[in-house]
Amino acid sequence: MSRFTLPLALWLALLSLGAHAVPSCELNGERVSPYNGHTTAGKSGVMRCTDEDGAVRLREQTLRDGRFVGPVVMVLRDGERREYSVNERGNRDGLARTYDPRGTLRKEENLEDGSAVGVQKTFAEAGHLQRLDFALGRRTLLSIGYLADGALSELRCADVSLLPQDREVCGHHGRASQVTLYGAPGTASGTVSYLRGELQRLVVLGEQGRTVRSEELKDGRRIKRVFYPSGALRSEADFIERDPNSAEGREGVSREWAQSGQLTQETTWADGYEQRIEQWYLNGKQKMRQQIRREGRNRERTTESFWDNGQPASVNTERNGRLWGWQKYFSEDGVLLREDEHGERGLLLRRKRYNAQGVLEREERFLEDGSRI
Repeated sequence: MSRFTLPLALWLALLSLGAHAVPSCELNGERVSPYNGHTTAGKSGVMRCTDEDGAVRLREQTLRDGRFVGPVVMVLRDGERREYSVNERGNRDGLARTYDPRGTLRKEENLEDGSAVGVQKTFAEAGHLQRLDFALGRRTLLSIGYLADGALSELRCADVSLLPQDREVCGHHGRASQVTLYGAPGTASGTVSYLRGELQRLVVLGEQGRTVRSEELKDGRRIKRVFYPSGALRSEADFIERDPNSAEGREGVSREWAQSGQLTQETTWADGYEQRIEQWYLNGKQKMRQQIRREGRNRERTTESFWDNGQPASVNTERNGRLWGWQKYFSEDGVLLREDEHGERGLLLRRKRYNAQGVLEREERFLEDGSRI
């Protein structure tokens, strides 16, 4: 960064606001230009710039020995006011506040070299606290949303208490919390329960007051459900709750249903991978059955497909996403009509065709270019 010019990041931010006019600036009673480092070289004080036609109407920025370091005040065309400080790297650092055109505090941030650290507050137009976050770098560890009457609209907890406001609602007193969330005053949007910052139970309500989504921790398993507007179960995921830092993978079962209540898909997981997938038609007949096996770096998948009358439609085998070995295809009556053999890289090697009675009619061999012999 040049010793005599504004940090590049700051000027890019100003340009993004559409400030194309040249501002009028003064420092200690002298006219200066932020575009000309010679006019500010070695000087200290507060540079004040005004531009009645620009997107930034007023900017007051601190100089220390010719470097833009310290407090900054910026007033935009619509009256929004921003107050913050920049460090020697040109990044926002320390407490930053944003006010709307009426002078109401709307945001209060704690920053460290441009990154949010610690308590972050957002305020509503009426002035009440609307959101309380606790951040660390690029991660938001805690979030609490508030309505005007102080009721909670959102809650996401950390595994340790970070603020006095989270101790009871996040269950850091040693007992599970019981919290009702509201979308508007007097209108519940759901309930949530935490114990020592870990989610125990969540219920999300729709406009009609029906449960649209739920989540619970039960006997070491995390169970998530989604419901149709009618209240019928749409999907369910039931997995062993793992330590996020554990090397162990996902283990459990996920299921999906039609509105009629017919199970349409079931997937079984183990060691972090899909092991078995089954699908059903709405008439209850089996649609597909798939088995997945892993051997070292190879993954093999055998898929059995069925017609809606229950007869087999095909049996396919894949290795690492490509057809491999013999593939079988059947008529709706369950009669074998065709067999294909695939080799390395999924290339078709041989094909056998059968008539409606299952009698072999023709056999073909294929070369690498697809030609037949």
